[in-house]
Amino acid sequence: MFKINYQIKNALENIFQVILTIFLFFIIVNVLLLIMESVFSFQSSTNLVMAQFDLLITSLLIFLLGINYFIFINKKSRNELISLKNLIIVIFAIIPFEFIFLSLFGSNMGFYISILLYVSRVFHLISLLLIFRIIESKFISFSRENGLDYGIVAITFIFIICSILFYVFEGNVNPNVIQFEDAVWFSLVSITTTGFGDIYPVTLAGRVITGFLMISGVSFATFATASVAGSIITRMREEKVIREKKIEEFNEKLLLKFNENQKELSHIKEKLENLEKK
Repeated sequence: MFKINYQIKNALENIFQVILTIFLFFIIVNVLLLIMESVFSFQSSTNLVMAQFDLLITSLLIFLLGINYFIFINKKSRNELISLKNLIIVIFAIIPFEFIFLSLFGSNMGFYISILLYVSRVFHLISLLLIFRIIESKFISFSRENGLDYGIVAITFIFIICSILFYVFEGNVNPNVIQFEDAVWFSLVSITTTGFGDIYPVTLAGRVITGFLMISGVSFATFATASVAGSIITRMREEKVIREKKIEEFNEKLLLKFNENQKELSHIKEKLENLEKK
């Protein structure tokens, strides 16, 4: 019964880790949107969609944190997580400030309300970044081992900076780039090398940015693939070494046991021979 329960729990934990890894990517997307919303102004309809997306992320975050804390974390780690600092981080991470402010005051907020929303958004953004330290994810540990976390941070900054630069250079001259959302969409299409063709650069600076986005996207995909493959091969080698070591230890114990049995058999044979002589 214990073995079956352990296997079920281990399988559920692996499934949870997959779900948690996917969710972490959505947190990164939410952080990107919050950063760009703090720098540039979006349309009211876009702000509402982003607020609803943040509400969805915070709701799922509460659910996944609860499952991770009460089911999969051992008591020792659970006690280590209970601190005033972590509690503050979790509170600011799970409150959907954007949705609350838009629901209460609408899109036409006053100056002081807008300042309060901006400050709350910054604290919410910082808490979402710090929540990665609280969530026990195998993906986070895995990305730290192979340096994939640096690649994710680098490609994120490249995406943000290139979106801003593309809007600066193309916003006044490109008829297809009217809002900042258009620049963000173009950067996303370019960095993934999808290329729908609905928006294209018309300036030299825009073309340079587009080329850089494409090269960065392909380079990150290559780096991520190589890092993951290298880590998997390394782990397989480590597991092979551990397995061979265990087999060697087992063979040594087996040989030792065999020698002990041989000594006992020799001792019994000697006694039998003595009895026959008598």
